Order: sequence, then structure tokens, then C-alpha cells
Amino acid sequence: MGRLVVVGSLNMDLVVRVPRLPAPGETILGGQPRHVGGGKGANQALTCARLGAEVTMLGSVGRDENGERLLAGLQAAGVDVSAVQRLAGETTGLAIIAVDDRGANNIIVSPGANLATSPEYVDLQRRRFAEADAVLAQLEIPLETVTRAAGLAKSLGKLMVLDPAPAAPLPDALYALVDLIKPNEIELAHLTGLPTRTLAEAETAARRLLARGAGRVLATLGAQGALLVEPAGTLHVPARQDVQVRDTTAAGDSFTAAAVRLLLDGHSLAEAARFAVAVAGVVVSRPGAQSSIPDAAEVAALMPPRPA
Repeated sequence: MGRLVVVGSLNMDLVVRVPRLPAPGETILGGQPRHVGGGKGANQALTCARLGAEVTMLGSVGRDENGERLLAGLQAAGVDVSAVQRLAGETTGLAIIAVDDRGANNIIVSPGANLATSPEYVDLQRRRFAEADAVLAQLEIPLETVTRAAGLAKSLGKLMVLDPAPAAPLPDALYALVDLIKPNEIELAHLTGLPTRTLAEAETAARRLLARGAGRVLATLGAQGALLVEPAGTLHVPARQDVQVRDTTAAGDSFTAAAVRLLLDGHSLAEAARFAVAVAGVVVSRPGAQSSIPDAAEVAALMPPRPA
């Protein structure tokens, strides 16, 4: 069982079901609001823990009810939250999510305490990085903090995985520190300025990221599944066709976490990609973020045998 450090965001999600996503300037009526634990960092930490990894969460919440609920949920899943900052005078991050009848969503994030996750805070976590096998980060915390975490992981010889969401321009210096980058098709287009509508276009864009210094690219392409692009070749993993999509919230987070979980056990990237597609297929069939993540019994049915 591998050890993972997740450096990222913790948000409380306020989720409202709507018949369709509103157009700009339009008001529509939705269903009852639900509060669900979220944040890309917390979602990925919780998923990895449910999949059997030893996970330490690094990040920040406010000293408020939402922060306490988030930390309690992570602890219940087995995540070590002892190093998470609980900050007076800050509010815990909040995501406002509209989910339509097809499972598509719009998300607005108010970062709150997540913006206080600083490079200096990362510097204080060197021991936890040293004890880990891999480090996973996203972009809902300051970019300079992500860069510091990647540099520390690289200096200690750890596997560094970056989920570049929400999309933002990245310096080449950061790409050079990343062993695996996991964009979705929108983020891949954003990062490269290239179209990603087809598999061929997505591969061309992914190879642009390799040219900038990233070690490997594992891109999620919605209904087309996932595309693994390495210097030596490309693998397409189709999406499951037997799934009724109810809510795509946290699908990308669960995909990333599932892939990292298998890499921690020594599986190949190809096996990790296939497993991640299977886990994400379960997540999109259910409502909510952390509430949609598979439990241990479901995971056991999906998990391939450990490599010899």
C-alpha cells in the first residue's frame, strides 16, 4: 500500500439540480440544495483513501462549521488531516454547483482559505513529503504553492502528479517537475491553444505538453474516454458504454485519484488508465462529489491483481 501526499483545495459544495443549465442572464428554478464535501484536493484524497492508499491531506480551511464537516468526512475515510491549517479569520472554500438532468454541471468556486495555502506552508511539510511515495496537486490553490510542492517532490525523488484544473497558464519550469499531468479535453486545449475535439487532435495537443517538459500525459476526453500519451506511444481507453450519466461532478477527481492509486502499487500507466476509467464510470452514475465515490467492496471488484 503506497503513501500519498495531496496538496490542494478543500471546499464545501452547494449542489442544486436544475432541468437545464441557465443561459447568461437567465433565472431558472432548481431543486433542494445539498451540502456535499468537495474541493479537488479533498475529493482526490478521499478517493485514494477509499481505494486503499495511505493519504495525507495538506491544505487550509476556516475555523467554521464547513471546515469541521469537511475534515470529519476525510477522517472518516481514513485520510490524515492533522497537518491541514485551520485558519481564524478565513472562510472555508465554497463551490456552487448546478447539475442538469443530463448530468452536466456549471461550477463557481469561492476559494476562501484555500488561497492561504502558501509556499512557506509547503516548506514546513518536508517530512511528510519525504515519507510519501507520490505527491498529487491541483490548481485550486496558488500556483506558486503548487510549483513549490512539485519542486520539493522532485528533489526528494517522489512521483509528482498534477491535475491542471481549473485551467491556467503554466510555466515551463513547472512542466519539467511533473511526471504525469492529467488534463481534461478543455484544460488540454487551454494549456496548448490547440483543438482537442478528436482523438488525433488530443494526441497532438498532449505531445505539445511533452515538448514543454511533462513526463507523461493522461487526458480525460468525456464520452471518448481517456488518452495516455507517452514519448514512445499512445493508448486510447474508451469510456464505459453501459453507464447512465447522472452527475459528472468529481468524475475527473476520481479518475485522477484512481490512476494514482494503481501507480502507487506498481501498476503500469496503461493499467492505471483502464482502472481510472472504470472508477469514473461508477462516479458519474451517482449524484454528488464525495458521496458518489465507490466504497471498498465496489473498488475490490474493479481492482486488477497486484503486479508480481
